[in-house]
This record gives sequence, C-alpha cells and structure tokens, in this order.
Amino acid sequence: MGSDRSIGILCKRNKPVFSDVAERLQNAGIQVRFFHPQSTFSPDHIADLSLIVNKKTLPSAFPTLRHARRTGTPLWNNIQATILFSSRLVGLRALSEMGFRTPEVTFEKPDGEYVAKGCYIWNDEPELNGEGDFYQELIPTEPVDYKYYAVNDGSQIHVAGRRVTSKLYMEKQFLGQIEIQPALAASLRALVERFDLRGVGVDLVKDDEGQYWAVDVNLAAGYRDTGLEPALTESIIESLPSE
Repeated sequence: MGSDRSIGILCKRNKPVFSDVAERLQNAGIQVRFFHPQSTFSPDHIADLSLIVNKKTLPSAFPTLRHARRTGTPLWNNIQATILFSSRLVGLRALSEMGFRTPEVTFEKPDGEYVAKGCYIWNDEPELNGEGDFYQELIPTEPVDYKYYAVNDGSQIHVAGRRVTSKLYMEKQFLGQIEIQPALAASLRALVERFDLRGVGVDLVKDDEGQYWAVDVNLAAGYRDTGLEPALTESIIESLPSE
C-alpha cells in the first residue's frame, strides 16, 4: 500500500475512535486528512483523494459526494444509502423489512407518551413528548439504549454492542458491553448486505417483556467502546480502489 494513497475523513479530528483509526491507517503507509463535517470539498481536494470516509454527513456535503461519485472517487458508505438513511422514516422502514421490531409512527401526537423526531437525521435530537415532524410510540422501558454496530471489512461483517443511558432522559453515558442477540445480529448483517454498507449503527430499546425494538439507524455511528477500531481500519483499506 503506497504512501501516495490519501483518505479523507468527514469527521472532527479529535473523535476518539476515528483518530485511532487514522493512526492505524498512517502506520499502514496511507495518508489521512480530516475534513470538518460541514466543509465543502473543492474539485482539487477530491482529485487528491483515493477514498472519502463519509463518517458524518450533512446536507452541505451532498454536492461534494455526488461529484466524487461522478469523478470516480469511491465513498466508504455508498451515496445511495447515505441519502436514503438521512430520512429517519426510510431508516425505520428498512429496519422493519430486515426483521427488526419497530415502534408505531404517527404524524399527529398520540394520546400516550411518545418520542418526537425530525424527518432527517440532521434535525434536532429526538425529544420526549415534544414537537416534531412525526411521532414514535414510546416503548415502556428502562432509560437505557442498546446500541448495535456492524462493520463490513469485505470478508466478514463484525458486530459489537454496548449499553448507554438514553439521551431522552439524561446525558449519554457508557454502561457496559452487551451480549449480542443472534437474531438481532442476523437482521443487522442483512441490513449491511441489502444496502451494501461498510459501517452502520442501530439503536434499540428493550421492553418489560425482554423484546427489543429498533428506534433508529445511523450511518454516522461513533463506534465508541466497541473495540471495532481494527475492523474499521481493515474496512477502509479494503474500500480503497485497486492499484
């Protein structure tokens, strides 16, 4: 792998997981440049890159990503999926189609408690009993999220997970690793394969009967406290075009 290979990562430089991944890539002889998620690449920037890792994608980046696709610069997560999963409603439908149990959605406030959400992932954070573009049934549960992550390195889909406090109720804090449920892992791998993803995160909650409900899908996952740094590094290297 030559030093003329350069990867651009749409991510703040101080993000703990991807700063570690960048160091691993550099140790493999690959140049790495970080770009602020709100930055707009010039054509010259794109021409100098062998791959763009669209870790965090905002609307301002879409013209750049489309230009990269037209001019042959590959993206780590493909642009079709990046656009599709920008819509929370599309994401929920995809989760349901892959076998995940998902809460009911309405466009008018339900009688009971609910989670208000914006249509797009860059809208405001979901809010308990607030105002939103649509309303998701609140699943009775402890204030805990179960976060599942998948990374596709080209030969294997790695799955990891963790428990964190729910941001609906308090600041997010890491609670510990989780025992991966085979059925959930199978649905997650099916999602990766169906949409040709390299990396994805799914947020779930567990109800009083022990059933898991998928409430969000995220192509800009952080992967923190998962131990997936080696898999992410290999996935990015495998996404580089052949010399």
